[in-house]
Amino acid sequence: MDTGILGRNTGKILKSISAANRFFEKSTERQLLSHVGRHIASVPQAPHLDKRWFQRSYAGTPADQHNDVLTGRGVFFITEGRKLFLDATAGHYQMTWGYNHPLLASAVQEAIKRGIVWDCHSNLPGDFVKQLAWKLVEICNRDVIEKGALPESILRDENALNTVLLGTATGSVACSTAMKLAIKYFEKTRGTGKKPVFVSINGNYHGTDIMMQRLRGMWPEFFSNAVFETVEPNDCDGLEKIFRRHGNLVAAFFCEPLLMNREAILIKRDFLQLARKLTAAHDALMVIDEIQTGFWCPEMLMHRQAQILPDAVIVGKGLSAGFHPISGVIYKKKFDSLKQYDSISTNGNAPLPCFVALQSIRLIEKNLKAVMKNGEYFAQQLHSLAEEYHGKIVSIQGQGYLSGIKFKDQPFALEFHRRCLERGIWLRVHAYYPGHSTALTKFALVLDKMIADFTVSEFRKILNKMG
Repeated sequence: MDTGILGRNTGKILKSISAANRFFEKSTERQLLSHVGRHIASVPQAPHLDKRWFQRSYAGTPADQHNDVLTGRGVFFITEGRKLFLDATAGHYQMTWGYNHPLLASAVQEAIKRGIVWDCHSNLPGDFVKQLAWKLVEICNRDVIEKGALPESILRDENALNTVLLGTATGSVACSTAMKLAIKYFEKTRGTGKKPVFVSINGNYHGTDIMMQRLRGMWPEFFSNAVFETVEPNDCDGLEKIFRRHGNLVAAFFCEPLLMNREAILIKRDFLQLARKLTAAHDALMVIDEIQTGFWCPEMLMHRQAQILPDAVIVGKGLSAGFHPISGVIYKKKFDSLKQYDSISTNGNAPLPCFVALQSIRLIEKNLKAVMKNGEYFAQQLHSLAEEYHGKIVSIQGQGYLSGIKFKDQPFALEFHRRCLERGIWLRVHAYYPGHSTALTKFALVLDKMIADFTVSEFRKILNKMG
């Protein structure tokens, strides 16, 4: 590889990466766990560039801390400072199978070798884009397919999730696409000149698009032609009051089945079923945002646990296993009203990421029982930990892989997080709003019993040392 054009330090950095990869290849999982939190002597120190060129909000790390990622394998990564971390969050919650999964890596190499293009014009979707569209429809309609429904009957069914928009790269664009669908349908059925009402749950995320950020209270000064309401998670009475107040002016209800942006609160079945009943009665769209939850639960899409059929489902993050951002909206054909360039990303409909997405989904299907058993085991161990430390842990939130440990107060949660990072366990903490005091985990699907036991054991050691 010619590294000269990339700068004088590139050769040294690649040498460090190669050494780290050799370390991963030679080490068993048990050996890797024994090295978590330690510096790996066989990896030469990589040159470290500071972050002066990044935006202020991103470059808060002191320049002398070489803690950025060098390379990774599975749930482990080594930093530029040669420290081995156990990643309990699948990167930024998006790497379904962790770092550099060997089967996905070899599949990508084989795909390129055979001529599958990385990207193309979004109007020219390759075969794997079309295959992924059908696969998502299949996942959303598994119940009727198992009863014998054929693709043609699903395509004709007005109540089926049978239309797919894969032209968006990021979840933010996919979420704003769903809002645009709702706006178009509102104008069609209510006429113009009326203010649509959008309902969401307090603690939602739905991306960084300005319209979606308005759902969580941002930028109110720029919106005068729409009304935004929020309801507390699982507050059925509050939800009914909103629909009684606004009636048929409600255009859409947006919901994540599990709020990873609010301490991993799980949305209950009765709340989701009530939301479905109310949206149907007022001809409003029920939009389920599965960007966080999709592909990390036994049903692939978590809303299926509530036995509801929404009007639109949004997928992203884990869809392409972290290889390349790709997202999509699966919705009922009667809402298919957007023009070609109303909602699109340059890198939407990219063949190679869709190929990786299909490979990742097949890996899940092939290993589903073991994968979900390990997620349930980890959650059970967390519940046992909460019983053991009931004075320090208030509750275990979430479900399966998407779990949160809610601590007694904010300072305690922050200190627990600090000690985890110091120990070499990478996780997130929600402690930036009043009352938030939760450490969050979302392991990649390569989690197994040994990793789960090690993680909970380390949590126990840390808790033992905290007052």
